[in-house]
Amino acid sequence: MMIAGVVLVIQGFGNALTRWLWGIDWGLLAVAERTTDLPPWTGAAVGLLGLVLVAAARLKGRRA
Repeated sequence: MMIAGVVLVIQGFGNALTRWLWGIDWGLLAVAERTTDLPPWTGAAVGLLGLVLVAAARLKGRRA
């Protein structure tokens, strides 16, 4: 779960950052954007989902 969360953080926030700075899409969300119309906040949402997964994995690791 930790690896999936880190990948989502990189892909989501990376896409949001490149869209904000340069106006282009980056990563897997850029591929998804070619086939379907995604809202501009999708990158940030994917990044936040990744942060939630990372936090959950850390909490689970502390309990074990």
